[in-house]
Amino acid sequence: MLSYWRPSTLQRNLPIYNSIRYYTHNNFALAILEELGRNATGSVTKEHLLSREQHYLDIIFKCVCSQTERIMNNSPTAGTTLGFKHKPQFGLSRSGSLNPMSGKIFSSEFLAIYPKDKKKNKMGINNPNYGKKKSVLTLSKITKLVFVYNSKDLTHLATYSTIECSKVFKMGKDTLQKYILSGKPYKDKLFTRTKLH
Repeated sequence: MLSYWRPSTLQRNLPIYNSIRYYTHNNFALAILEELGRNATGSVTKEHLLSREQHYLDIIFKCVCSQTERIMNNSPTAGTTLGFKHKPQFGLSRSGSLNPMSGKIFSSEFLAIYPKDKKKNKMGINNPNYGKKKSVLTLSKITKLVFVYNSKDLTHLATYSTIECSKVFKMGKDTLQKYILSGKPYKDKLFTRTKLH
């Protein structure tokens, strides 16, 4: 809740911060709909937290009354922006006054070094890494590995890259990182960056 009082946070261009700036803090109230326990201890899973959030979001989005035309949370899916709909003006051309860079004057030095076609400069022969293949040694240095063990007897189950591990065990990268750092098992599996076998 402290973040809602920080001036730097309140400058963000999101509906909740815009409303707090306009109406002031005195016109808002906090209501705890359900006490689920502490997530930090691991007793409450992220999946359970999101399922309960989804339960209340469903109630809000299904409510058909004139007073709820302005919903602060525009994302109907918990934990993701899936289903979020931009305002109609967002889809308009980003040229002219809608462009935040509209009317700005740039120096000739800036214009000389600024790429006219970013996509062209980042792809193909203009890319400094174009045609270069990374060696196995280089790939092994830049790939962060996750070693997966059975938490009961510490038998090695598999080794994955971070992205592969997230996909195989159907967990978010933030959840994976939390269990790597804490050293606690997740669904009877231990995840670590250090090879134990």
